Amino acid sequence: MRTRKFEGLRRIPRRGVIAGVCAGVAEYFDWNVRLLRAALVIVFLFSGFFPIVIAYCVLWYVMDEADVSATADNRVAPAPDSPGRRPTLPEVQARFERLDQRLRNIEECVTDKEFELRQELKKLEA
Repeated sequence: MRTRKFEGLRRIPRRGVIAGVCAGVAEYFDWNVRLLRAALVIVFLFSGFFPIVIAYCVLWYVMDEADVSATADNRVAPAPDSPGRRPTLPEVQARFERLDQRLRNIEECVTDKEFELRQELKKLEA
């Protein structure tokens, strides 16, 4: 069976300002939705009206809407910012996988021979 590259990418209208496109993209890539919206506005101001609006409308049309009753396969959870809400097991597993990948990237950098060489050079300079 062939899997699609952006299978978990969904619009989240209940957390969005217009159609939930930015909220869905931010959730999928684990970005801050406010920073994404600010970047979108800045690009809109410098590139003109049509490229950004057309791209946003295409994403609005192409992206499926997130299901309100999030299942175990769906990465979108209802109101993760709500106080007193405990994360579900799939949310915890997804977060653990993201943190594990970040840790692997850091370990790869730290165990690199070039990193050790730079550390030794800093010690010699001091």
